[in-house]
Amino acid sequence: MRIVIAGAGEVGTYLAKMLSHEEQDVILLDTNQHALDNIDANYNVMTVNGSPTSIDTLRELGINDTNLFISVTPYESRNLTACCMARQLGVNKTVARIDKFEYLLPANRRILRNMGVDHLIYPENLGANEIEQSLEHSWARYWGELNDGNLLLIGVKVRQGARIVDCQIKDLPVQTHNFHIVAIRHGQETIIPTGSDFIRADDIVYFITTQGHENEIRDLCGKIDRNIKSLIIMGATDMALRFALMNHDNYDIKIIDDDEDRCQWVAELLPDCQIVHGDARNVDVLVENNIYRYDAFLALTDRSESNILSCLIAKEFNVARTVAEVENLQFIAQAEKLGIGTTI
Repeated sequence: MRIVIAGAGEVGTYLAKMLSHEEQDVILLDTNQHALDNIDANYNVMTVNGSPTSIDTLRELGINDTNLFISVTPYESRNLTACCMARQLGVNKTVARIDKFEYLLPANRRILRNMGVDHLIYPENLGANEIEQSLEHSWARYWGELNDGNLLLIGVKVRQGARIVDCQIKDLPVQTHNFHIVAIRHGQETIIPTGSDFIRADDIVYFITTQGHENEIRDLCGKIDRNIKSLIIMGATDMALRFALMNHDNYDIKIIDDDEDRCQWVAELLPDCQIVHGDARNVDVLVENNIYRYDAFLALTDRSESNILSCLIAKEFNVARTVAEVENLQFIAQAEKLGIGTTI
């Protein structure tokens, strides 16, 4: 498949590298030559310096012979424009990164499809949905649905003492279990296991199962399903607001942010939630807001390091579930190793 990716930021670069591993014909397009130069020569990615909204550039790339055009620059309007132009020039499918939820509404989606934008990526909405799944299934590190929900992909961190620890995969019951182990993460290494592999304490084990057999996996891994009723959110970011708007009827939500004007605006937007002006990185602020009484702590600021450290502090107060937004991909493995819970 021939794929053109517009935007050599972290998202575009990560996509290009990932797709190159699948032996796709990938072209990464950006006007920032320095960003393009950072692509490792070991990856099978062609880089082009040019604008995704330039008709001449798109034609020179052979856009009419391209199967997929993905625009993930930091600018929503540029992404939409680039996709519309690429479609008019003959590309088969287009994907645009957006920053507004309104484009996902059915009536607006039809307008954009007619303009040539086939699929939309709204990271804050995806993150909010992932947080919702994480809280609903608090015993799992990862929860994903495949084939319209008929199959479940569940990632679980296995602690010492669980029945599955030190088991060799070939020794698991063949006829009585209703799952398949598809991957195991040992530290920073992820493997596709064979029957000779063992499951060790602190591994993250990924299971495929069907609806109705989740509890079997939970019990095998020695997990307890906690009922999350109340939570504190650090940072009134777009992802935090998206989650709160979706779930203010389901949880007792308190949002703490250090921007007073932002707090006043959020208080009007979310009258059912408690909005507190303060710095949630400060332990005294967390104590004043009775963090030890809450079931979950969500660190959703734009600062990955602060989110990780704040979740560690919340763990010290015995908060059952912590979630950290981690925008720097290099920090994800370290965050998981520290055992902070779920990374978004």
